[in-house]
Amino acid sequence: MPGTTDYPQTNLMGVVSSVVSDSPHKIFIGGLPSYLNDSQVKELLQSFGPLRGFNLVKDSTTNVSKGFAFCEYADTNITDQAVAGLHGMQLGDRTLVVQRASLGAKHSNVNTNAAVQVQVPGLDMSASGITATEVLVLINMVTPEELQDDEEYDNILEDVTDECNKYGKVQSVEIPRPIEGVDVPGCGKVFVEFASVSDCIKAQQNLTGRKFANRVVVTSYYDLDQYHRREF
Repeated sequence: MPGTTDYPQTNLMGVVSSVVSDSPHKIFIGGLPSYLNDSQVKELLQSFGPLRGFNLVKDSTTNVSKGFAFCEYADTNITDQAVAGLHGMQLGDRTLVVQRASLGAKHSNVNTNAAVQVQVPGLDMSASGITATEVLVLINMVTPEELQDDEEYDNILEDVTDECNKYGKVQSVEIPRPIEGVDVPGCGKVFVEFASVSDCIKAQQNLTGRKFANRVVVTSYYDLDQYHRREF
């Protein structure tokens, strides 16, 4: 309830809620390899302590992980410790981007370079990730609400194009917009097509973990043919 200071979703008898409510202790975990399932990601997070809530975001059609998740720990005092230990961790060929998800939440000064070794059952650290393509997807950069206003949409499109042109030649940019009453595939994501794979890799290396409107940007590569077919 609004204004309440306690948390009814407390980890009771090991039960973890699938809903992660907005709070100063909500954590964003980006850069997750898509081959990791709920249990593996949860096991990784629980190496720091019991979870109150956890949600691995998945594609509504394929049920495949979108590469990012949200969680909250039962003991909120370990939030900063978990963020410090997880941020920058290498999983296969991916690097985790982890921070408090709520805008305006306090930022920790703890050492984010601390080496942490975590064993995740069933995780093959050599498993191949997504192959680089000419198309880069920017996740957690914009919200559907921001895309509703025509002027704001045009400004975002211009900003993305200008920023990405710093790293290579941008061929096209697609930002699916919300349509009332319609489930628009890819809404809230930004798709950028580069002239070459090398340009796209350079952009990915420079944009991952960058902040846009106080949100940490998560990146992933996207199949060129699917992009041209607008299969978002």
